[in-house]
Amino acid sequence: MDAPTNKSIVSYTTLGLFVSALFAYVIYFWWVGCKQEPQGFEGFYAGPAVGAGIPDCMRSSKEGAELYELLSSRRVGTEEGPEDLREMKLILSKLACFKRDLTGVAGVVEATRYQPFSTSHDLEAVAETTARCFARTIPQRDLSLSLDKWGSRGTFLIKRLCTAESMTESEEAQALDLFGTLMADISQIAVGKCCNSDVGVIAGQAQPRMVSGFEPPATTALTKYEGYY
Repeated sequence: MDAPTNKSIVSYTTLGLFVSALFAYVIYFWWVGCKQEPQGFEGFYAGPAVGAGIPDCMRSSKEGAELYELLSSRRVGTEEGPEDLREMKLILSKLACFKRDLTGVAGVVEATRYQPFSTSHDLEAVAETTARCFARTIPQRDLSLSLDKWGSRGTFLIKRLCTAESMTESEEAQALDLFGTLMADISQIAVGKCCNSDVGVIAGQAQPRMVSGFEPPATTALTKYEGYY
């Protein structure tokens, strides 16, 4: 076997130094990246919307979480009780996720898109209501009708559950007070976010609304057309 020449030794040495430098370069930037704090907005700013507790988006509504704990802590003594509790949980989930989307910094329909439509307490899917709020295309009357439907159905279910669970008058009053506080909070946020601005938000981007007709500047000097169409 021939002995390596000086030229081959230099080539191997150069290649080794290059590989070592490249490896050191990669390790350095990996180490620097691990030490840096993440910048900007991350997705789960308030925890996942579904699967992190009952009701959904429970971190967005302390009153909703307390109310569900109160209603679910007793044994239901009627045939309709379990279904009433399930629907009440759904209403609380929708209200909490509605609040979470409206107060979120992203300005997108995220938490409410997981909530199913129910004919017993919805006029439209809550995700659709949220989208119309962001786009500023929902009249305040329509928003009030949706809020009233959630409020009236929730109040009815709470009273029936309190009767089915043999709660005392003070416990029923506590449950109704928690729900009233929750509805007042949601209503105030919704009206402020959905009806008090002319700037819509679509896909997280501000979109000014065109509330009147638009005439191109080139036609403003033209006289009225009085011929035949």
